Amino acid sequence: MATETAPGPRVSKEPPPGRKGPGRPVLAAVRKAIADALEWFPADAGNRSVLVGFSGGMDSTALLHLLGGPGGVSERAGGPALLAAHLDHRLRPDSGEQARFARTVAASLGIECVSGRVDVRDRARREGRSTEEAGRLARLDFFAGIARERGVTTVLLGHTLTDQAETVLLQLARGAGSLGLGAMAPVRNDERGLVIVRPLLSVSRTEITGLVTEAGWLFYPDPSNELEGFTRNRIRRQALPLLRDAVNPQAEAALGRTASLLRDDEEWLSEITAERFREVASVAERAGSISVRFPAAALGAAPPALARRLVREGLRTARGDLRRIGAVHVEAVLGLVRAGRGGSSVDLPGAVARLEQRVLTVAAAEDAPRGSADAS
Repeated sequence: MATETAPGPRVSKEPPPGRKGPGRPVLAAVRKAIADALEWFPADAGNRSVLVGFSGGMDSTALLHLLGGPGGVSERAGGPALLAAHLDHRLRPDSGEQARFARTVAASLGIECVSGRVDVRDRARREGRSTEEAGRLARLDFFAGIARERGVTTVLLGHTLTDQAETVLLQLARGAGSLGLGAMAPVRNDERGLVIVRPLLSVSRTEITGLVTEAGWLFYPDPSNELEGFTRNRIRRQALPLLRDAVNPQAEAALGRTASLLRDDEEWLSEITAERFREVASVAERAGSISVRFPAAALGAAPPALARRLVREGLRTARGDLRRIGAVHVEAVLGLVRAGRGGSSVDLPGAVARLEQRVLTVAAAEDAPRGSADAS
């Protein structure tokens, strides 16, 4: 059966039965969400520009119109100027057409659109990542490059409450803790020096669809959103509707609240971890190599939640990041402490942990103390 997934811009499908578009209350709520997200923007900032990630899809189209159209922030006295950014991932034959569409829409709003191209599949293959993760990182790198050239630090993205709910469910299925279940923060500092702002995290995709439909805004559909082979698509098309029908009609909002609560918990626990890490960990640097040492007794006496966090912080400090480090690796390190056998070690992705004379040392693999290759 044919579906409406052909390339090319189009107006949103009709809202679900019983809905006649969002009306003024939803529009006002969306504008308030954007205004609230930008409240932190310093009034005396030397550069008043913000970068808007603009794929040309429905969500980013709504965000760009709401920001740059009539009544948007660009019309506000002293409000930030807007600069759109579109990255062609080269994943579809029509990606060049989509990039042209994005530039055309931005130009119609009087907004400059900076575009670029990257081979996301090649990056995923080279770095051993999923295509989705490689694309996310490529976009952030692209935004950071533009930000450096233009002296901009703020990037606005069009993720919605529905995206947030999908992320929580995906992380839950993976067995994530509070860090992962906290999902996407409305405002966060990125390691590239960017401030990432997501003004639409309190707005559902149904509401965005209604806005786009009522306004008649053109957007560029992504056919991959219809493919059942992607886990996130199955969550969107199967799991979330089931939760709404069988458990809670407001499941998306409930999952969004859960993420918000867990981010607050994570922030508090991170402060406790940092304080305890300073008390018990010893960080040594030699010729650019970093190792972290913990008294085994301190880890053994710590509550499990704190012990796990201390080990993660030690690995982050030694390696510089936690890429490919999961719960199973942290538990393997704590297993060394519990076993208490001196001279034993465990290999981790990019790191080694070793227990010697009641001291646990974690270091990047090339800098780790010599010992057995696996836990023994």
